[in-house]
Amino acid sequence: MAGLLARYVVLAGAVVLLNFLLPRFLPGDPLDFGTDEGVDPSRLTLTAEGRARMVEVYRLDQPLPRQFVGYLSDLGRLDFGRSIGRGTRVADLIAQRLPWTLGLMGVTAVLSSLLGLVLGLVAAWRGGRIDATIVGVATSLAALPELLVALGLLVTLAVGAGWFPLYGGQTPFAGAAASSLGGTAAVANPFATPETVTATVTSAGPGLLATALDILWHLTLPALALLISTTAAFVLVARGTVRAELAQPYLTVARSKGLDEWRILRTHLLPNAALPLVTLFGLRVGQILGGAVVVERVFAIPGLGLFAYEAIRARDYPILQAVFLIASLFVLAVQLTLDLISRALASRHAG
Repeated sequence: MAGLLARYVVLAGAVVLLNFLLPRFLPGDPLDFGTDEGVDPSRLTLTAEGRARMVEVYRLDQPLPRQFVGYLSDLGRLDFGRSIGRGTRVADLIAQRLPWTLGLMGVTAVLSSLLGLVLGLVAAWRGGRIDATIVGVATSLAALPELLVALGLLVTLAVGAGWFPLYGGQTPFAGAAASSLGGTAAVANPFATPETVTATVTSAGPGLLATALDILWHLTLPALALLISTTAAFVLVARGTVRAELAQPYLTVARSKGLDEWRILRTHLLPNAALPLVTLFGLRVGQILGGAVVVERVFAIPGLGLFAYEAIRARDYPILQAVFLIASLFVLAVQLTLDLISRALASRHAG
């Protein structure tokens, strides 16, 4: 246990160091007004004195070691600083966008793991033509990148069929439209960004329901793109794991005792197949997060992925550092939790 924790502490330290260095390797100057990708002059106008002050505040005139010491000091106080381009506290900006990414990732991770487990189990358990069909489809989908899947869904179901919106996480002023139904209660949408809406609705029930349905409508295609891209791996691993367990002698012993197939599956096969599936889930969390970044960019979902893309274009160091650090530490925390679960399952098998 101590060795495992020490390994994750070292990894977390490496993440902090890389998180500090990588944004500074980007070409260009974040305070450069001469390009379209620097500070947005429509949001922030700098005089020469103001620019010099910003260079001092963000320590851009200091050598990297001193900048790193200052960065560690800020992290010790959980201070992510202020955005260079927006002039707002980075923590506040992230708090507005984090629910979008967590919601998209959480739904996709749960659905893809459950769907992959069920399909892999059916393929291995039934065999024959069903197995060949499921494996063939899963293998084909596993080769498709998230970007291609997202663009395909966008072109066919949004542009072609018109069943879903082209972009965005919410219809602008949808909550305000719902307010015309009557009432006085003010409801703050937990997913809203300053660019979208804090809706004032008259009746909490209809307003919240309409907002929730509107968000669900907008997030269907992004979630479907992630689901298609991530489920195939779960299907193939679940099938391979279950097929390996089907050859174990303990299943023959269980059948010889007269146990029905459902009980054999539930009490013998699935517990023994859980360890590799838990390991796979941990490995896929990072990929789902990376896929969410791509999908949010394609569908303009106002989550951390789109936020990071905009920060890269503007070379906004405080935002980049905060987003990458939170994402990396989140993946490490999930991996550590699943490592502990895997060890507990392995100990149970050994016992």
